[in-house]
Amino acid sequence: MIASVEGQVLTLDHDGASAAPLAAGRTVFQSYGDVLAEAPLEPGARVTFKFRKVAVGEGWELTEMRGR
Repeated sequence: MIASVEGQVLTLDHDGASAAPLAAGRTVFQSYGDVLAEAPLEPGARVTFKFRKVAVGEGWELTEMRGR
């Protein structure tokens, strides 16, 4: 679920991902226009998404996001 949107930075509340070292909770993700164009951007909107680790210590990046 989208918690907040600030430009191309989204904060998502999510289930954990066992394939990545990402525990369930709230995480900040960087994104880009092509990914954001495909999904609702209102806080509270439920979404599905794919992500990747950027670089060591640099956080997470959305690669795909769609409304549920």
